[in-house]
Amino acid sequence: MTPFTKSQQTVLYVLAVFGLLVPNGVFLYFAFARSDVFQAAMSNPITLVYMLEAFLLVAFFAWLIYRSGNKSPGWIAFVVMSLVGSLTFSVPAYLYWSSRNEGKPEQPSPSH
Repeated sequence: MTPFTKSQQTVLYVLAVFGLLVPNGVFLYFAFARSDVFQAAMSNPITLVYMLEAFLLVAFFAWLIYRSGNKSPGWIAFVVMSLVGSLTFSVPAYLYWSSRNEGKPEQPSPSH
């Protein structure tokens, strides 16, 4: 993938921060402060379908990252970011991180 411009990287960064704070903030608020609403949502079959879809998309994107051969940050980092945050966080964060790493020169291997 070609690196993004600085302004595009800034947009990806802002989207990642937004994805981490806003959707996750709402989720955590209802999970801890309004557990009654959270439990009602978790027992709703429509909610469960959307959660299943999100997990399938995480698996699909992780497979695409694996197939692309991108080792930094890699598919495992993407899955961890998706579980810690959400796809709203992990997709722009992965693209930002990946584009930042792509612009860096390869480190020479240490010689013994």
